[in-house]
Amino acid sequence: MPSINGLSNPAMDYASEVYGAKLAKAAQEQEGKQNLELLQEAAKSVTPVASNGPQTTTDNLGQNININV
Repeated sequence: MPSINGLSNPAMDYASEVYGAKLAKAAQEQEGKQNLELLQEAAKSVTPVASNGPQTTTDNLGQNININV
């Protein structure tokens, strides 16, 4: 690689590594933010709808078991 602005080849290699690491860190931080937002949205919809408001007929589904012998 030719020198740019007086930087030698090892200096350019180092600068390239630092720049690549900085880009990777920024991408990781962005992905982390997106994952946190996704988890927050998923946590909002975990509560069943029937338990939030007034009692409805769907609140007691599955609570009665008939066993015939």
